[in-house]
Amino acid sequence: MPAGLDILRWVFWSPETVSPTEWRAAAPTRIDKVPDRDIPASHRRRMSALSKMAVQCALEATANEHADFLVFCSQHGELPRTRELLGSLVAGTELSPAGFSQSVHNTSAGLYTIIKESHAPSTSVAAGAGTFAYGWLEAETFLAANSSKTVLLVSYDEVLPVEFRSYTQHKQRTFALALLLRVARRGGFTLEQSPAATEEPLPITPLFMAWALSTDPLLRVTAGGQGWEWRRR
Repeated sequence: MPAGLDILRWVFWSPETVSPTEWRAAAPTRIDKVPDRDIPASHRRRMSALSKMAVQCALEATANEHADFLVFCSQHGELPRTRELLGSLVAGTELSPAGFSQSVHNTSAGLYTIIKESHAPSTSVAAGAGTFAYGWLEAETFLAANSSKTVLLVSYDEVLPVEFRSYTQHKQRTFALALLLRVARRGGFTLEQSPAATEEPLPITPLFMAWALSTDPLLRVTAGGQGWEWRRR
């Protein structure tokens, strides 16, 4: 079994609540204002709502330090921007240079490193409904070889554009979670694969954080046909 990980700091945001323990029961709402107070105006003007969520949470989670490795996880990434670009192609209009440059999957990771002036290596993960679990494995793998280091794990997504919603069976919710992780001196959280069961319809990222704040010893979820099991050591 791998070493457990400690959560040194966490920051969560959704349009409904900033408390993960309340998130499951909250009714989905429209986004009125995404938090962006720590993002310089020169960047803020060009950023999507998704990037603002991810980068703001990441900046808050690392307010007083620099993480040694960055893992940014999003199942769908900047899909609304891609949709806009495709619409421009269909209409035969000129593509937006800013929209094009910020439509890639590592947009948020890149913006974070620029704003934070971080030279840490980073990876961007997209792995279906289980994206957060695979991002956790990325963090765990790095820390297994660098036990004195820290990892910033950021997981974020938003409601799909209406044209794409028929292609998923999962409920659409908007959220962002940033975790600053390190190897636990004792105990901590561990993740293992488990047999698949009933598919979890909600995004698993907020469900994990709600569990981490509870006293339950085990969280078992199935996402994308793969079973995952987090435990407290």
